[in-house]
Amino acid sequence: MKHVLLLLLGFLWSARLTAIKAAGVSGIPIHVTVSLSVLGIALFFTVVAIRRGSWPPTGRAAIVFYILSGLFGFTLPFILETAVAPHLTVFVFMIVIATMPVFTLVLSTALGIERPGIRGLAAIALGFVVALMIAWDTASGGMAQAGANWTWIALALGVPLLYAGNTLFVASRWPGRTEALHVAHAQALIVSAAAVCGAIVTQTIGDWDLVARNPAAVAAIAGFEGLALLVYLKLARDHGATFVALANYVAMDFAAMLGALVFGDRLSWLSFGAALLLAGALAVNRARPDRAGNEADVSQAPAAR
Repeated sequence: MKHVLLLLLGFLWSARLTAIKAAGVSGIPIHVTVSLSVLGIALFFTVVAIRRGSWPPTGRAAIVFYILSGLFGFTLPFILETAVAPHLTVFVFMIVIATMPVFTLVLSTALGIERPGIRGLAAIALGFVVALMIAWDTASGGMAQAGANWTWIALALGVPLLYAGNTLFVASRWPGRTEALHVAHAQALIVSAAAVCGAIVTQTIGDWDLVARNPAAVAAIAGFEGLALLVYLKLARDHGATFVALANYVAMDFAAMLGALVFGDRLSWLSFGAALLLAGALAVNRARPDRAGNEADVSQAPAAR
């Protein structure tokens, strides 16, 4: 089941990025896209909470967790993604995002949070080869033709760094008696409240009518991001940071297909070969280790509670 969720997360991430680029191409300002998307996510989770009669816990540790994970795993990377996505092809940006598993591996090993075994390292290595294959497929037409710019690529690297650090934080500091839905709801409420206050203070709330340029794109961003947030939190809590980071490799292949369908980005046989290699990487990780820890997979180390 966890691999099904991993595939779903990869699709949601790539679909969200495609929608973000569509909103940017339509001329919707970044602050409008971010504000209205998070408001939509907060509204959705609030409706779910009312129907379930279950609200996020409000203990001190939980509130601190909501704020920090919402800031570094939702607000900052979401703003940065929205800013850089219109300047890069879906392919190129997903290559940048695909460095997250490597950053996660380095940080988790250095901090002693998780200890990937041979299968885990093999899965990450194969996944990174997938990233290189798609990068080559994209760049073979020339960086200029691919819509890439090294300045924007450098800025985009902040996104996987933020996600890697936050994923490790979520996996190791998850508060007790708190569901993934609770965390997603609390994050959305905090971020949406901040977005509304920011729009009022900066007097940009009047720009919100610009969403009429492509309301479907903003609605899609809210839907894909909300569901992705929920799946991401559940996987990070239950299976660890390094495992959930593999969703970035899944997202790359979905992004390749979506970029070709929606924006006419380059897609060749090399990308299909990368998809097959990705399937091999997931198959390598799927094998379960023995209890002694020999050849442990990437989710060997459980998230601290």
